[in-house]
Amino acid sequence: MGRNSFMKYDVIVIGGGIGGLAAGIRLAAKGKRVCLVEKNARVGGKLNLWDVPHPNRPNDPPFRFDTGPSLLTLPFVFHDLFAAAGEDVRNHLQLIRLDPIARFVWSDGTQFELRAQKEDLERELSKISSDDVPGWNRIAEKGRLIWDLTAELFLFKAPEQSIRSDGRFSIINAAKMLSVPFRIGMFGNFAKLIDRNVHSTKLREILYQYATYSGASPFKAPATLAVIPHAEQHFGGFHIEGGMYQLARQLEVVARKLGIDILTDTPISKILIDPVTTGAQHRGKAPLGVVRGVQLSNGSQIQCDTVVANSDVVYTYRHLIDARFRKIYNNQTLDKLEPGGSGMILMLGVEGTYPQLAHHNKFMPADYRSDLRAMFETHTIPDDPCIYVCAPGRTDPTLSPPGCEGLFVLASAPHLDGTINWKLQQRRYRDYLVSTLETRWGLTDLSKRIVVETIISPEGLKELYNANAGSIYGISSNGRKQAFLRPPNRDRDVKGLYFAGGATHPGGGLPLVALAGKSVSELWMEDVESP
Repeated sequence: MGRNSFMKYDVIVIGGGIGGLAAGIRLAAKGKRVCLVEKNARVGGKLNLWDVPHPNRPNDPPFRFDTGPSLLTLPFVFHDLFAAAGEDVRNHLQLIRLDPIARFVWSDGTQFELRAQKEDLERELSKISSDDVPGWNRIAEKGRLIWDLTAELFLFKAPEQSIRSDGRFSIINAAKMLSVPFRIGMFGNFAKLIDRNVHSTKLREILYQYATYSGASPFKAPATLAVIPHAEQHFGGFHIEGGMYQLARQLEVVARKLGIDILTDTPISKILIDPVTTGAQHRGKAPLGVVRGVQLSNGSQIQCDTVVANSDVVYTYRHLIDARFRKIYNNQTLDKLEPGGSGMILMLGVEGTYPQLAHHNKFMPADYRSDLRAMFETHTIPDDPCIYVCAPGRTDPTLSPPGCEGLFVLASAPHLDGTINWKLQQRRYRDYLVSTLETRWGLTDLSKRIVVETIISPEGLKELYNANAGSIYGISSNGRKQAFLRPPNRDRDVKGLYFAGGATHPGGGLPLVALAGKSVSELWMEDVESP
């Protein structure tokens, strides 16, 4: 494609993450001509793949590492997505329900398995504190209530859709929206909800972790996050046979089948927007601009009427959209959006296996609160972090060469704010994590058994994915505003501009970004069908 090309599409999707693939697939299924443009070599966004052979056994199957999400939740979201394209998800993905979902280990030898069935879970809880079983169940019931009240209004629709019924303003739905915050703990605190109901320090720490799944601190996040453990427990946690990257791979298969053009290794330098001077109405007001295409980093242009930005929303506003079209999300507003937490990622291919590991393992520090303070308050590398180790070979041995194991290691790290020089610190942190796993947590001779490895620091996340401040989760859910009033899926100033990523509504994580893609497709239909 040469400079100043004049190819024309109905929709251009910037970024091939799950939200972008979901939006593109749903719009292509409606007959629209879609082009998806991805800066990296593969689609998938943070759900990606590191595929590397054993250095001494090149003819064996390689190590295959999922570089991002390692658990699938809310599987029905993906059943619906494939169905929207006329496909049966079972013909593309084999889901394996995990039980236990995760194992937690403390240095005093205590172990806790987060079991899938309620009776099994209560037995595990009783091993630590039988007195806390009722309180744990009260939190679970609170999560169920939050789900029942908010899923339809908040997760499955954009907020502006939720107060409409068949395209018309609905007083009933508006009343529901106004009453919900008082019933779901929007004005409460997640840690305080936990502490009121559960007294065991260990069980509190397990529950605190759910806040970090949305890039938040349990001490700052709203009590509404109790919905996360409910969703995981009620709907289950799953591994995808062949690795989590199969989700991105199969969505790409479906996208191409629908006629979507996918351009990889193709960065975008600008969203092309024309100013509006005619006073044309845009959702009840005159827009500042209207989308006319995108410009690639090589200077080529592709024309379209609609852009769906699956790229990080803060990066997109700052770097891809001219400031004159950003009345709402100007730099001052963007500066107020707190980035979510980040992490230090190691992918280690080792000789032999560690059969004592579960599929998902959490090795807990002596003081988990200090780990959270380092990530969210002091913005330092924690002295004693929680270390998560995913050993998918427990469930799926095809992911490593015979007799070997691939370990995905994640430890806490703050988002980038200039205080940590990761080029100097990442090797020190890496050595600390490997040594701690080896000497404290029983992964004997780990340092000697590593045959392949790679590291992704917060700096690496920023470089790979244009992640705002190197955050894994985009924008944190600390506080009511950022948890509930994220940048919307439809831009308010530019006609034809939509967002479908983890930093927009409804949030980060595989099912939520897929739902963002669903909301974008519905908002687009609403816009093109409105007079």
